[in-house]
Amino acid sequence: MADFRVRRARVDDAAQIAEVHIAAWTAAYRGIMADEILDSLNLDRQTTGWARNLGEESNPMSTLVALEPAEDRVLGFGGVCPPRDSAEVLGRLPDTAGLGQLAAINLHPDAFGTGAGADLLHALEEELRAMGFTRAYLMVAEGNERAMRFYAKHGWHRTEITHVFDGVSPAVPERMFTVDLG
Repeated sequence: MADFRVRRARVDDAAQIAEVHIAAWTAAYRGIMADEILDSLNLDRQTTGWARNLGEESNPMSTLVALEPAEDRVLGFGGVCPPRDSAEVLGRLPDTAGLGQLAAINLHPDAFGTGAGADLLHALEEELRAMGFTRAYLMVAEGNERAMRFYAKHGWHRTEITHVFDGVSPAVPERMFTVDLG
């Protein structure tokens, strides 16, 4: 396995991040999300959204990209931030002190099994530590067994906490995983 470079995402990465986003969602969520949602993902719209998000100084999300070792091709991206979920969801944790969120991590299917995802995840955990967080959580779609195995392999713990992501229709049930960053 190669050592993949991970760096902070830049606005000029938006088109490549959008490509990865669409490829990752199509591979991971087929059968979990409605086909209409996945089939309607649009590269121009995604690129515009990513460029806007990456260009906003007030955006609380720190976004990183994993790159092929020999070139600047984006293989994956991820973002961390303060918790974005509701008090109803977070209140089910025994303690929320020092809690940050791994809000997104997506890898192009061509990079599955290469180590790029692991390098990206470890860099995102370091970013959470640098932001002052001592623990973190993420939400993963129920049925995304590949992702759940990946998180467990890297020390994240499955909880019994679930909620429904209603940012798509029909809504998608999600499960919380947590990790101690200490």
